[in-house]
Amino acid sequence: MNRLVWELRRAQWRLGLFGLLAVLLLGGAAVIALTEIVPLRNDIAGREADLNARAARLRQPPPPSPDEAVSPVSPEQRYFVFLHSLHAIAAKNGIVIPQITYQAAAQEKDDPSLKRYVIETTFSATYLQFRGFLRELRTLPGLRCERLTVSRPNIGVTQLEVRLQCAFLVEAAK
Repeated sequence: MNRLVWELRRAQWRLGLFGLLAVLLLGGAAVIALTEIVPLRNDIAGREADLNARAARLRQPPPPSPDEAVSPVSPEQRYFVFLHSLHAIAAKNGIVIPQITYQAAAQEKDDPSLKRYVIETTFSATYLQFRGFLRELRTLPGLRCERLTVSRPNIGVTQLEVRLQCAFLVEAAK
């Protein structure tokens, strides 16, 4: 024990005041690293792993549940009801849809009772109008948004240019 005390006093004499301050600063940095940086790095690694797992789940979109056309209504009639709902939701949110393309997609091979229709549209809207439109659009059964492109031609303009492609699945009653 005496030898250790003697070595510490000798180190203090050799290092001087600036050396002692440097040792204290290094010790403080080590304490900060152990109490702040290491737990923060572990937290970031955990969050990154969680985010990667969530991103992997999002790459494969869930299959849309088809809308069901009950007995007296055909799938085509159900599709026209959907189109009316789409335009009503757009009008409710103050969105004017100047251009829209409707087309029947190829018949499903594994389930011939399913009919798929593709809707492609472009329109302009503010961010709040677009958000409300998309929120209400997601409540329609059988609808799946496949592609969405949102752009702002100028940073000073609040209007968004939106290009939206949706698929509508309807199942004929059995």
